Amino acid sequence: MLVGDLDEVTYDLEVDGEQVRRTLHRRVWERGGWATVAIAFEERSAGGAWKPARLALIRLQRVHDAWKKHAAITLRGDDALDLAAALDTWRDDLAGATDDD
Repeated sequence: MLVGDLDEVTYDLEVDGEQVRRTLHRRVWERGGWATVAIAFEERSAGGAWKPARLALIRLQRVHDAWKKHAAITLRGDDALDLAAALDTWRDDLAGATDDD
């Protein structure tokens, strides 16, 4: 994956004119030559119903004038919520972190 702008990083997908994956929420963090895109999304089941939401985390590196996908992970909704809960318990420790750390 190579994109010119982080706004081009999407997760929606259509097959034969039918939307089979849709983005619910999207957030981008960019620092220097690196960016992380978090996307909450849903996919359709074979029967056409929307499956429970999942989370995709995509790590991109700036290469010349474009962004190149470096790594990606997809978490089930309950695993993403477990991660959010863990981060919440670490809130006080993380709040004191600086760029020098």
